[in-house]
Amino acid sequence: MYNRVREDERAYKLMYKSFELSLSRPTNSQVAKTILLDNECNEIQSENNLSFVSRVRGAICTFLQQNKLEYKQHNDLEDNYKCECDYDCECYFNKFIMPAFKNLALSFEPYINNGSLVNHILEEYTTEEKDRLLSCDLREILRLMLYKELAYLAFERGLYDVSCWHHEATVLMYGGAITNERFDPSEYIESELSARNKGKANKRWSKHNQLRPKKKKQYLEIMDKQNFTTFAETATYIKQYIETGKTPSYRTIELWLSQASRGDFS
Repeated sequence: MYNRVREDERAYKLMYKSFELSLSRPTNSQVAKTILLDNECNEIQSENNLSFVSRVRGAICTFLQQNKLEYKQHNDLEDNYKCECDYDCECYFNKFIMPAFKNLALSFEPYINNGSLVNHILEEYTTEEKDRLLSCDLREILRLMLYKELAYLAFERGLYDVSCWHHEATVLMYGGAITNERFDPSEYIESELSARNKGKANKRWSKHNQLRPKKKKQYLEIMDKQNFTTFAETATYIKQYIETGKTPSYRTIELWLSQASRGDFS
């Protein structure tokens, strides 16, 4: 048993390190090679390319540290009347986690568009090197490195699915840079999130549809056993003593009782 536990721990560590290693792609040198045309540069220019990408990454790390991820504050769903999920509730994820990461990306956009960060970094270079670097698509580097660091940030928080999406967006941006095709990372993540939610909803309602016939039968048996004469009276009793959680609601129980009394156990 002990050896089995150690093997599982080792497998988990290897998987963890493998996932962490994948987040390092594309590397700074790969970004420099693709976007800053490193193959066409001399030795000094190549060194400047790498230092520029490294400084961009450092600036983004500082930005993310200064703009805290606040998804764990003020996120109590107890009073959220719109949350009516019975199973596999996605409200926490959709309401707090993804908006928090999206807001981080949006709040960095001004630094990408107005050139202030690029100009600050380029102060360290000669006029010739400034002109050479500015001839490249530096905004693409900023956006690519931003999503790469967001993937790391999610990974450090244990949000591995979020990390995967941001990493995939980074890789696709890098591929777009190679093929000279524009790629919108925010649209990609939105589409992936929509697909996830659809899949979760289908799974949730599949479970819901399997459980509902059993619940209808159970509620009708309670009505008969307690000698209640109305659905409202039965639903009140069930909410007080049986279904004390948020779901199913009082109205749902009353509806299911009405349907079951007519022989509808679907």
